[in-house]
Amino acid sequence: MQLKNLVKPLDQMSDDELIERLRTVRHNREVARPVARKRAERSDAKASRGKMSATEKLLAGLSPAEREQLLKQLGDSDGEA
Repeated sequence: MQLKNLVKPLDQMSDDELIERLRTVRHNREVARPVARKRAERSDAKASRGKMSATEKLLAGLSPAEREQLLKQLGDSDGEA
């Protein structure tokens, strides 16, 4: 099978075929790439995990009395007594 049999040259396409081909090319440019989206989601997840682990380390370094005081302060800031 020859490559020229698979693809019709542009100079042999009708105007309607050319317009449809142009629409297809434009659509393919705008289609969301699933791999890129997943990569962005993974990098966001890594960043949030890093923030959470830093927060957890900070809380782990507090004494029980300091944690209780922090919880009371957070409760007061939420409007709770």
